[in-house]
Amino acid sequence: MSSQRTEVLLVTPLPPMKTGLATYAVRVLENTVDFIDWVVACPQRPDMSLLPEGPQYLRLDELESRRPPDARIFQLGNSLHCFPVLRALYRMRGTTVFHETVLHHMIRQSCIERDMMDEYAGELRFCYGPGAEKIGKLLSKRVSEKEYDDLQKRYPLLGRALNASTSAACLNEYAADQIRNAFAPETFAVIGHPLSPLPVFEKVHAPFSPCLGMVGSYHPGRNLDKTMAAVRILRDKGMSGAGLLLLGEGYPEDTPEWVMRAGRLPEPEYQAMIRTMDVVTDLRHPTCGETSGSLLEVMRAGIPSVVSASGAFLHIPSDAVMRVPVESTEEAVAEACRMLILDDDLRLSMSRAAEMYALSRGSVERLRKDWRKLTVMASAFSPVRPTSPKLRSLSPAWMDPPDGFERCLDTAPVTWKFRGEVRLKGPDGSMGGYVTVWGEGTVNGMPMSRNPEVMDFRGNELVMNGRGHVSNVYWN
Repeated sequence: MSSQRTEVLLVTPLPPMKTGLATYAVRVLENTVDFIDWVVACPQRPDMSLLPEGPQYLRLDELESRRPPDARIFQLGNSLHCFPVLRALYRMRGTTVFHETVLHHMIRQSCIERDMMDEYAGELRFCYGPGAEKIGKLLSKRVSEKEYDDLQKRYPLLGRALNASTSAACLNEYAADQIRNAFAPETFAVIGHPLSPLPVFEKVHAPFSPCLGMVGSYHPGRNLDKTMAAVRILRDKGMSGAGLLLLGEGYPEDTPEWVMRAGRLPEPEYQAMIRTMDVVTDLRHPTCGETSGSLLEVMRAGIPSVVSASGAFLHIPSDAVMRVPVESTEEAVAEACRMLILDDDLRLSMSRAAEMYALSRGSVERLRKDWRKLTVMASAFSPVRPTSPKLRSLSPAWMDPPDGFERCLDTAPVTWKFRGEVRLKGPDGSMGGYVTVWGEGTVNGMPMSRNPEVMDFRGNELVMNGRGHVSNVYWN
């Protein structure tokens, strides 16, 4: 390893794992390997034929027998592939790239599959405290797939991941608004979404005329039913040849003859099929705070898009997409598509603006600049260094009581109560902090007040003698 280069651990899904984070990781590695010494840990053995040379590739479990680099970056999203990454973040801590700001689907389903429901209950308590039991019961009811999806998005289950992150980045301003207040300004960044180089591909014929499209894997939040209803309206009102092309995995099989499911395609075919589309719809709502890589691909191709006025789509320039309110009727979506199909001047201007926006977000230059900044941040605010400005907090309302304490719901706020001598050990590198406490006795030899009081303490351990209540602890 050159002394001029930084060794950085990247914990991430990699191909052949079928998730956008794996593709994203490959783009990052192949464009930064000249200035970063990567140690890359993947939940399963990666396909080496799809990865750039240079980095050291490991399975995640191989890290248990060696000391990881001090600078650590974790790529985290709501895909089931990310559960091992999340568990590694809890163990090692570091800089997290949040591809999504909702983790509930991934955590809940992974815990169900692994018979870890006690762990899931702990996640709920960490984030929602005394309300956790009610939320758990809500999610245990039999509801439709769409209602189940909406419920999980209502409760993002993000708290432990934020708490384990010494610094963080996300991929759009909407996500930034959700999480930036958890970090000091110098420990947070917004980065781009790199696009792969365009492959050589042959022109193919559109399966319908006009051809509407949806691009990316299916999930209930994409509101496929609304797009299909809009296409049906276009067909009934003069565009009898209109049809819908679905590019991506997981779409329902029970669809009309004017819907074509192309599935997951090799990159050349994927790019060629995108360019057969006249209009693309992306009506996802509610969102997980994600940046749609598939929409960026569509925009780079210059295809006009109708999108929901929600999530990250709110921050795309208004001349680059046509936004419709999330409560829009199928008729309104159909009319938006009709306008883009028939108005050549509007199509051309939107096509140019869309391409410029996609290239500004997905260029190699942007990627290299962003990841230089990220690796500097990961090194400067490494979890093994005591200089990190991030405060670690303990909140009795959210966390299980440590040994010697029990939760008390009779106080306002919720507290841990204790009797006798109890100890709280701070995180590595902590240099003191503040504790809100009251009762009879001492804290690190200092007398407690009978009324709630914030006490300043030194060192990385709290020793309490007597009896009392603790409502909060901050470790510097």
